[in-house]
Amino acid sequence: MLETIKAALGITSTVFDAEITGNIAVALADMEYTTDISNLEDTDSLIVKAVTTYCAYQHNLLHGSMDLAERFKTSYDEQKKTLLMASQYTTYQEG
Repeated sequence: MLETIKAALGITSTVFDAEITGNIAVALADMEYTTDISNLEDTDSLIVKAVTTYCAYQHNLLHGSMDLAERFKTSYDEQKKTLLMASQYTTYQEG
């Protein structure tokens, strides 16, 4: 997932690899622990997109534009909501 996210962010150097790797872990943990999202396959395109958006948020927060960072944060939050509405991503069972 690291190379996919680096490409999406337009990063070719390895200088941000540790930071991005940490942000990938944080994004996955955030989706797991703050929501009911349990299907966190790193090959699933919706999960990869949400993680990429989170990484773009963090990268802009630290190295770019605060305005862009806020836009990416809003987008990430909306993507989490969308994932929560899809039963294949959650452990919620109607009963």
